[in-house]
Amino acid sequence: MIGELVMYHTFAVPAFMLAAGIALAFFGNRLVPFALVICALILGFLHGGSFLLLFTVNPDVLRFGPVILAVLLAVLVSFLYRMAFFLAGLFIGFFASSALFPDLSVVFAGGLALIAGALVYVARNFVFSVLTALMGAGLTATGAVNLLAWVNVSAGVAVYWLIVMIIFIAGAIYQLNRKKGRK
Repeated sequence: MIGELVMYHTFAVPAFMLAAGIALAFFGNRLVPFALVICALILGFLHGGSFLLLFTVNPDVLRFGPVILAVLLAVLVSFLYRMAFFLAGLFIGFFASSALFPDLSVVFAGGLALIAGALVYVARNFVFSVLTALMGAGLTATGAVNLLAWVNVSAGVAVYWLIVMIIFIAGAIYQLNRKKGRK
């Protein structure tokens, strides 16, 4: 799927994938909004034409529609990302205080809401670190293998998976061992 993007430009796209992949693998928990936007753009570019084909066969719509859908999807994902954490903390805190202790005072309910928010924050950092390391490793390997192909060096599937494993493990370890998490 992602390898199909190389058809847009055989050097620029793999070089971008390599750079973005390394950044996500090692700094992904700080770059989650950027990672979500990149994923949304890629999905919009790759699947926008197929989606639009369900509604029209107009060549102009099929040519420019995926770009417009990719940008709209990126904006939507960015908005939903910020709203999701606000709503998650709000609902978890409210549910914990009202369902578990219906007669609890507002002060204690607020304390439970803060604890729930802290748990969401802690789990978010771990999950984002692992997932962005994996996503970054895949982008790095795809970019590296395609850049090798651009200079006429053949790299097989084993090289691809070796790059994925090395970058994923190194990126996850680096992100999980950093002193400060995502702010």
